[in-house]
Amino acid sequence: MNIEDVRAFVAVVDMGSVGRAALRLNLTQPAVSRRVQRLEETLGVTLLDRDSKPARPTRTGEAAYQRCMAVLRAAEALTRDTRAEFAARPLRIGVSTGIAESVLTPALDALRSSHPATALHLTTARTADLRKQIADGLVDAAIVMARTDRPIEEPGAERLGAERVVVVAGRALELPSPCRLADLAAFGWVINPDGCGFRAQLDRALATTGHSLEVCAESWGTALQLAMVARGAGLGLVPERLIGESPHRDGLRVITVDDFHPNLMVWLMRGGGLGPFAAVVDVVAATVRGVLAADPAR
Repeated sequence: MNIEDVRAFVAVVDMGSVGRAALRLNLTQPAVSRRVQRLEETLGVTLLDRDSKPARPTRTGEAAYQRCMAVLRAAEALTRDTRAEFAARPLRIGVSTGIAESVLTPALDALRSSHPATALHLTTARTADLRKQIADGLVDAAIVMARTDRPIEEPGAERLGAERVVVVAGRALELPSPCRLADLAAFGWVINPDGCGFRAQLDRALATTGHSLEVCAESWGTALQLAMVARGAGLGLVPERLIGESPHRDGLRVITVDDFHPNLMVWLMRGGGLGPFAAVVDVVAATVRGVLAADPAR
């Protein structure tokens, strides 16, 4: 049963004619007639006495009219209560820890500009944890990462672009550039903790050269990592776009590694029933897509 067919029938009974009902609903008279006929076909009964002027409901139509009014009141209450529920709570957004520093600030700026009244609850976690939170309804949307050969196929998933990371070293550290990954095997790394997709790529790539990853410091947070790398604590593996924004950039140097080009695809996952939050999440998606498409060197 179509709610708009119900609405058309109620309008005809209330207004006493198809013509006046059409004006009330901002439709043509044939459109109103088709909707009423479709409702009659769905119910298998005749609702209107079309020989009477003005239009009157049949005896069956009178009983149906009362039920249709109840349906419309319930639909209006559902819409009103749902909107009130969304208005009473914040939009819950999760961001994968490995990409939060790269995309979160631009997304927040865009939301403040386009939807200043929307309250936000932000959380950072590993991609696997965020995907579970989406499935469990604990967050409304999440920006996550996945390997290029493993696309996210859940309903509502949208690919936003790729995040490229680079190897970075302190300027005082004498390293050739370009070089091969095996040339870096003797150095320790200042890197994200285990569970980071970029770290996993580095670990696998080093293993193919017959070496293992030597970690001298692990911490979430690129700002701290770059501060340590600039002071010669080890090599770093960070999103390229964050280097130019770092206060330590003058003490850093990007190392070109010919046989190691790590990147992960960035996805937006939407939970079910976003309601009025859907437009806000669209702003997040568009902003992150623009950030990832921009040239980090600019």
